[in-house]
Amino acid sequence: MDLFTNTLSASMHKSLDGLWTRSEAISDNIANFETPNYKRKVVSFEDQLSSAIHSYDSKKDRIHDINSTFAVTTEEINERYRMDGNGVDLEEENTELARTVYQYMYGQRVLSDHYSRLKTAINVD
Repeated sequence: MDLFTNTLSASMHKSLDGLWTRSEAISDNIANFETPNYKRKVVSFEDQLSSAIHSYDSKKDRIHDINSTFAVTTEEINERYRMDGNGVDLEEENTELARTVYQYMYGQRVLSDHYSRLKTAINVD
């Protein structure tokens, strides 16, 4: 394992990928708020990423080898909020979007801080 592809940076990159996919699904949900029979999309990736990290063996595995499609997007079939069959709750979607944006910003900050510490360690005289 080299200096720039450690478990922290690789898992944070995968987390950011999952959060990006979730924000796209939430944006689709919000855009289709008025579409009859639209089924709400939900993205799950935390459990898959957590199990990949816990089963990670640094001697033979690389965290970058985690399947790039580990973020699973599903449609909620039985979810109905309105008479027209649309399953989107606009208030819930906006709350989830805000939460996802904050998680993404936190992930970016963690990576930025990690690379800043590496830069400082390299530049120490």
